[in-house]
Amino acid sequence: MIKGDQGDKEQLTEKRRSGGAIGFGSSFAAGMAIFSLGGHWIDVKFEKEPVFTLVGIFMGFVYGGWELWKLVVETNRSSVEQDQKQTSNENEGSHESTK
Repeated sequence: MIKGDQGDKEQLTEKRRSGGAIGFGSSFAAGMAIFSLGGHWIDVKFEKEPVFTLVGIFMGFVYGGWELWKLVVETNRSSVEQDQKQTSNENEGSHESTK
């Protein structure tokens, strides 16, 4: 394999790894903004400050936790699939060398 190809492959792998973190950060920030601003809007409309703002912040954290859970499950699943693929490739290589 050419050195340039190896560098490109590593760079692509690094982008895939960071994509989940970037997606989580964006989802968390958007969820916090939407829920807290929505709570603030309800507070202003019904003159109940800060009750619904706090509820919105709490819901934003719950949403962020849900997004984090999805990221962990997806990362774990892809890691297991990659390990299985690597194991099967190693087994194929050992079968060919024994023939």
